Amino acid sequence: MQNPVSAILSASSGPVAIFTDFDGTLVEIASHPDAVVVSDDLPDRLRSLYAALDGALAIVTGRTIETIDGFLPSQEFSVTGSHGAELRHGGKRQGPQPHLVSGARAIIARVSDTLAGQEGILVEPKPTGVAVHYRAAPEKGAIASAALARALEGFPDFHAIAGKMVVEARPRSADKGSAVTRLMQVKPFAGRTPIFIGDDVTDEDGFAAAERLGGFGIRIGRQTQTGARFILPDIASLLSYFDALIAREPSTTASDFADQRIQESRVR
Repeated sequence: MQNPVSAILSASSGPVAIFTDFDGTLVEIASHPDAVVVSDDLPDRLRSLYAALDGALAIVTGRTIETIDGFLPSQEFSVTGSHGAELRHGGKRQGPQPHLVSGARAIIARVSDTLAGQEGILVEPKPTGVAVHYRAAPEKGAIASAALARALEGFPDFHAIAGKMVVEARPRSADKGSAVTRLMQVKPFAGRTPIFIGDDVTDEDGFAAAERLGGFGIRIGRQTQTGARFILPDIASLLSYFDALIAREPSTTASDFADQRIQESRVR
């Protein structure tokens, strides 16, 4: 039986664009969103991958752009935050639509009031939504879901989606598949084979978009019900795949690519 990393490498023989989730994909999921641990070697590995792919690397996450910057500072890759509601690409930032921001604030206030005093449930506000975590109290999943459903009443632009010990409210117009489609229309992603990597239900839109655009998805974790073409058992296996992609361009380094970008900007 072929090693899964080898099989993925065979499928990604041409120029590829990598779109990756953060939690559960680049870092292990923690009991609290702020408690995730970024391994010491991850920042440098991402810089090398960014260089090897000529910049065709993006994080596509439910987190905010600011949160990703806090965990991975001084990185040049593109970031799509809040499930596609906000984007930073090529140093330019596009924020969420104002009506989504105001709607999210109202939903956050409602669900926070409903769940006040519920031990083990964490309400995480986001610019265009809210995540209700119950990892510390798994038995309260139904309570969290019901509270969010009530909070969403009267807000047709939003819907709820369940994940790993979390239920989230997000705009219907924002999903990870739309984020991939959007970036694939611009350089340096355009013309490459899109590969979307994630670990949860919210990543299924990304897998579907990658397939539709001629690429494929990779799901992290031993899941069978998924639209991803490939499954890797853990984050360590994914990092091995990244290392193999980096090794394809041994003469390219992050500093070389940075110098190239500076020279190109001067020409323009």
